[in-house]
Amino acid sequence: MSEAFLERDFKAYERHRQDDPEYNALRLAVRRKLKAMVDATGKEAKGLGVDLSAQAGLHHPYTFNSYRVREQRAYLCRGAKERKKLASFFGEALGKDAETHYIQTVLEVCIDDQIVEAALRIHPQAWWDGENLKKKLRSDDAVLAEFCQLLRALPAGFHLKLHDWKKDNWCSVIKPADVKEVLEFYTPGNHWLHIQRQLPKEDAVDMGVEAEAWVRTSLLALLPVYKFILWDPS
Repeated sequence: MSEAFLERDFKAYERHRQDDPEYNALRLAVRRKLKAMVDATGKEAKGLGVDLSAQAGLHHPYTFNSYRVREQRAYLCRGAKERKKLASFFGEALGKDAETHYIQTVLEVCIDDQIVEAALRIHPQAWWDGENLKKKLRSDDAVLAEFCQLLRALPAGFHLKLHDWKKDNWCSVIKPADVKEVLEFYTPGNHWLHIQRQLPKEDAVDMGVEAEAWVRTSLLALLPVYKFILWDPS
């Protein structure tokens, strides 16, 4: 059954409510809603030959979110088998990070007090994927052109963004020079890398159950880029 976003879903993440435990129950309902969306997306991805594990972020104030729930997240990452392969390759010292579900390249849906966002994100500590992407794109102009073609093929509204920088590189018109500029400043281990698409809360509420279709089709559209980025130790 499809899920709709409600006006109240966004209210739980307004600044004056982010640390209020009375909104934990509402945030839990939102968490379950987002998790159901990524669960369904993961099943579709498996039918396309991509094994993904579904996870969801904290819905209550805690040490890991500095006792403030600014947004709610649910995401898809490498399946357990692939994460174990990474951990085994890196050994005991680095393997714990490589097997951790959130230190990965993820396909994520996120909601705060203003927007719903569908995104591909490379975690700063997932340097194996970040370095793999940089090496591939710098190795051959044809590979860089292929990556740009994958970005331009995404649905309207996606943009490539480095960490918390203000500049957005719109994927529909992206050029190799734009990607090269991002790579010049992108340091795996220090920076996030995002390919994201945003839906304002007013539009999300007005769309009703169609908003879930927006989320799922957005995440599935990112699969070719996701597969391009992932590093495989074999």
